[in-house]
Amino acid sequence: MKSYPELAKEARKQQMRDLPSPREKFVAVILGIICFVLMYTVVRMITSIPSTLIEEQSNSSRTTRLQKECHCGRCPKDWFTYSNNCYYITFEEKTWNGSLTACASRNSTLLYLDNEEELKFLKSLSVMSWIPVFREGHGHPWMWQNGSTCKLQILDISPEKRNCAVLSSEIRSDDCESPNTYTCKHKLEN
Repeated sequence: MKSYPELAKEARKQQMRDLPSPREKFVAVILGIICFVLMYTVVRMITSIPSTLIEEQSNSSRTTRLQKECHCGRCPKDWFTYSNNCYYITFEEKTWNGSLTACASRNSTLLYLDNEEELKFLKSLSVMSWIPVFREGHGHPWMWQNGSTCKLQILDISPEKRNCAVLSSEIRSDDCESPNTYTCKHKLEN
């Protein structure tokens, strides 16, 4: 029978044989780093895919919503369809007259509003645009470009030089010479 010191010595030798060599330790560290990088990548993908997917679904539903009620005809590329109208939203800023001219060059008109549903729809898109409504000066009635009287509620904060109308979260007066974005509209043929 072996003595206690001999058994302890043998146990330590056995333990030393079971310990990984420096080379095995190095491989284990490298594998650990690779595992960490892979896990980090997976977590990043999992957290970014839902927002990308939500954005794609949102864009898809927006496109579907934009194209609802289109019964015939097609809008040009870069335009969208809603309720038998084509819309071209630009982030280019022009004066009111410059916007009228820019839309005419696209065989369309500056954004006019046919009804309350269309107004709500455009507000939901956060569209900011000149609309073809103006007045001769403070105290004069607001008129559509075609000469008819405008019945829309127009927020008139500083009326001195603000004789043109712009759609944002509400319809407000603005200086006709101020640069603003604009939206062109073209009615589809039935």
